[in-house]
Amino acid sequence: MLEEPLVPVEEFPVQVRYLISAGYVVLQLYIFLFRLIVAAIILVFSGEFGPFGFAVGIVLVIVYFGLFFWSVFVKLRRRTQGWLRFEGKSIAVRTPDSWAAIFPRTMEWRSSTVLILRGPGTKLEISLPNSQNATQITSRMKAFRPEIREIPVS
Repeated sequence: MLEEPLVPVEEFPVQVRYLISAGYVVLQLYIFLFRLIVAAIILVFSGEFGPFGFAVGIVLVIVYFGLFFWSVFVKLRRRTQGWLRFEGKSIAVRTPDSWAAIFPRTMEWRSSTVLILRGPGTKLEISLPNSQNATQITSRMKAFRPEIREIPVS
């Protein structure tokens, strides 16, 4: 029986807000094009049931796109309680709704307790409860990723 050593885990409570990046917008454009095709199919199918069916189809399409825009650009952009998790050699952001590994390349400070983490496909605003946590997180980030570029408060 092989026993693997336990990996030390550190979690810091933070406020997380996902920021819109260019890669995210491009991904959402592709999804939007797919949704346009689905909406056209809904309208063609509902149009077969006359004017009432077409009106119901329009309402369905409005709800279909409304929920999409609300979830992509409003709900996901809210600041939410989360945890910045250091486990082994990985860094993750955990919120009540999601869990995402992050690979930050830059760490930009907005203030003594707010920083922006940028990486491939990721742009997060992390708000920390106090500057002591900020110091700990900075040292942990640099230990995990020595190549990370730190941009001080301007």
